[in-house]
Amino acid sequence: MGLVVSAYGPLLEHLTRRFGVSLPVAGATISVHFAGGLVGVLIAMRSMERLPARVTVMAGSGIASLGCAAVAVAFIWPFFLAAIFVIGLGFGALVLALNQLVAYSEGRRRAALLSALNSAYSAGAVAGPVLVVVFARDHFSLFFLATAAVALALILGAAGIVGRLPTATGSPSRPGLLVFVFIVAFTLYVGVETGTGGWMPSHLESAGLRSQEAATATSGFFLAIVTGRLLMTLMPARVPEHVIVMAGAGLGSVALLAASIGPLAPWAYIAAGLALAPIFPTGIVWLAKLRPGDSRATSWLFPAASVGGIAGPGAIGLVIAGFGVGWTPVVLALVGAGMSAAFWSATRLR
Repeated sequence: MGLVVSAYGPLLEHLTRRFGVSLPVAGATISVHFAGGLVGVLIAMRSMERLPARVTVMAGSGIASLGCAAVAVAFIWPFFLAAIFVIGLGFGALVLALNQLVAYSEGRRRAALLSALNSAYSAGAVAGPVLVVVFARDHFSLFFLATAAVALALILGAAGIVGRLPTATGSPSRPGLLVFVFIVAFTLYVGVETGTGGWMPSHLESAGLRSQEAATATSGFFLAIVTGRLLMTLMPARVPEHVIVMAGAGLGSVALLAASIGPLAPWAYIAAGLALAPIFPTGIVWLAKLRPGDSRATSWLFPAASVGGIAGPGAIGLVIAGFGVGWTPVVLALVGAGMSAAFWSATRLR
């Protein structure tokens, strides 16, 4: 999943030639994917409550496979966008289903396992652009046919999943105050992560780095996220989830603020990636332990993540446009401070 999503950006120039569209039009690919992902998340929220868990995972893999195969044979732009929407639909269902299954599974090291799961996505996101450069641009259809085959093959593995998620009898269909606080915190978190990845190259170039150096530092930021999530697998189970989340949010915000100091900027961004890495998976487990009998509580976090991914970079961009790109670290740090405050509020609620 991480490999496919990260391939969209490097493929944009190829799409302009393949379908005869402008670069801004080709850029709609990413938005269409995440729009499909939001719909997939909302559908999976219901299916995971009503059906055995393996049904959603198998359906998500099948839909993603269908979408990848359709992209491979797309011959006109509207058909291509429809196929991208289908991929997003399948991926959205898988994002919710796989994270929820681990969050509510048995075992004391759920936070470590969930970090490992999300680090696999991040590792794919790092590898995707490289694979596009060496292979996918010249073998576009073969690339998506191969991903379709992999997604189809994974359906067989999902058939072995047993059980279903817990849903408390009479639990409210709308999130309560505690869940709402987590929704705000997760929306801000995704906004910080995607906003940093999107805006740090421009900030680093304005600080005097060459384009290639800024791109390398950006890759370093995402590699730091992968590394941080892998290191979380070594975290002792006795360390409370809220301590990990609060430490990551606080240190990440300080590191982003430090990126406003010119010579420190590249390293500060990488340090921020390392600090932010455990927040998403560990925060899910934290809420799952606060609401152990009701998976509906954590389900609300995934639409929040989708909204943060869609709106976050744009909203941050509007602020940066008003103050100048040199203020990028300060704006990102302020969003990080808001995220930290929201998580702190969650520690006060019961």
